Amino acid sequence: MDNVAYRVFRFEGFTLDVLRRVVRHGERDIELRPKSFDVLCCLVERAGQLVTKEEILETVWPNVVVGDESLARCVSDVRQALGDSQQKIIKTLPRRGYLFAAPVSKAATDGPILSAGALEGSGTSRPASQARPGVPRTWSAWRNVTGAALLLLLIGASTWFWFRPSGIPLPDRPSIAVLPFVNMSGEAQQDYFSDGISEDLATSLSKFTDLLVIARDSAFKFKGKHVPPKQLGQELGARYLLLGSTRRDPERIRLTAQLVDAASGAQLWSERYDAGLSGLFAVQDEIVQKIVVTLVAQLSRSELDRALRKPLADLAAHDYYLRGNALMYDILPGKHGETIASARALYEQAVAADPRYAPAIQGLALTYFRSWVHPSPGHPIGGEFQQQAVLDRAESLARKAVALDNTLAKARATLGWILYWQERPLEAMSQFERAFEFNPNFVDARFGGLLVHNGRAPEAIDYLERVMRLEPFYSPICTYYLGMAHFFVGRYEEANELIRSVSARMPDHRPKVLLAAIAAYLGHGEQAHEAAAEVLRVDPQFTIAQWLKFLRISKEHDAQRLANGLRKAGLPE
Repeated sequence: MDNVAYRVFRFEGFTLDVLRRVVRHGERDIELRPKSFDVLCCLVERAGQLVTKEEILETVWPNVVVGDESLARCVSDVRQALGDSQQKIIKTLPRRGYLFAAPVSKAATDGPILSAGALEGSGTSRPASQARPGVPRTWSAWRNVTGAALLLLLIGASTWFWFRPSGIPLPDRPSIAVLPFVNMSGEAQQDYFSDGISEDLATSLSKFTDLLVIARDSAFKFKGKHVPPKQLGQELGARYLLLGSTRRDPERIRLTAQLVDAASGAQLWSERYDAGLSGLFAVQDEIVQKIVVTLVAQLSRSELDRALRKPLADLAAHDYYLRGNALMYDILPGKHGETIASARALYEQAVAADPRYAPAIQGLALTYFRSWVHPSPGHPIGGEFQQQAVLDRAESLARKAVALDNTLAKARATLGWILYWQERPLEAMSQFERAFEFNPNFVDARFGGLLVHNGRAPEAIDYLERVMRLEPFYSPICTYYLGMAHFFVGRYEEANELIRSVSARMPDHRPKVLLAAIAAYLGHGEQAHEAAAEVLRVDPQFTIAQWLKFLRISKEHDAQRLANGLRKAGLPE
């Protein structure tokens, strides 16, 4: 292992500082997720050598079982950050691993890196006037650490990035994850209420442009788990965490909330609330305002107004809505029809209590769309599958929700997806785009699919990269769409990596079809024919014409690119 003073590497105009966990290009800092940074370090330190996938996985994810998809995602992150779309810096060696091909020079650090004073006084320090209000400067705790003591800390702390002093530049926007609030009532059936408060807070925070809010599904992966703040921050890519608990009595709500710095575990703000149930939204609004004032330097009045909850005509409507949401988030295999029917009944009760409650109407629309798009054999709701009247009903309800609250991103996304299946893709994309205007942190991988299918692959790549940033535990379909986008822009090696990484995790044969075309364009004839044979084994009636019709690819040049690849692979017309 090199001496710690020589842990700076330079290549292609970039400077990689391993100790400070910083990548720079000139004077500009390049932001990478922690695991992506680790993958880059692993490759740079062995520049010019083949590094197998197994070696990288063992180095970056020790004692953790992860799939090739995680590695492929990190490599894609690094390539995007380095502008390496042509794979001149990091080369893929199919079925073997990766090669860092750019010339690398190893350099001593500029100045005595072990001197606390030198670090504090470096040109990268943030002026006091720019410090975020309410956030204590962590460097003061390090000022008097001697060089020898700091050396020991640096050698022993592989997580330096997460304890780095404030002199190291931070991303422009603070990132935050709202963890599931703990249900302290002792009754598991009250989980829906605690979960609903967490989701409400995340939704309100996500409406602020200057915050980066980790998506609900990823944050909820840690429900019921005791994980240290530092690890939570690393896995979610969040600098701050909002933690809390709830205890609900028949007439009152007791709620605690605390904002934590994930790096140090320091508590930045905390509060206890004891209010009548009618004051629940006011409590949530106060929590949102406290967090935003703490983390965001300048507030927009319009954003603040948009984030505050609208008063309800009947609190029971919100309770029914939260119960319906809890069911929709937890549909078990074989229970689709039963769950959809139960959720629909709860949403209907919510609407009966408050006919103008847009979130409940959006939830109701979603139940009709889900019963239309997913079969439920053996259940009465199964009769709604693929019935046009059901899809029309879903559209009508979604439009009503949007009309009642045009800022409700979930309603616009639901309407957008319904419009896609109504074969109105341009209207569909418009609804998604409006959702993003009102909620800059709202992400939905399906929009990436719409972009891919409608001739906007370069935009799809950018958008899906953003989805993966906000949704660290993203679904395989997100990787599939990203692979398809790379295919349509001619980046076949990148597409091959991504699609192979999810091929075994998707229940249908879409990845196999795309792999056949990719292999054909890469000149891997045997692999192309193997993939084609697998497609025909799963679907003996497969034809290229039917597949293009199924995908609804709107641009002729994209359709022809895919069709030509499938022909080369030997699939029938």
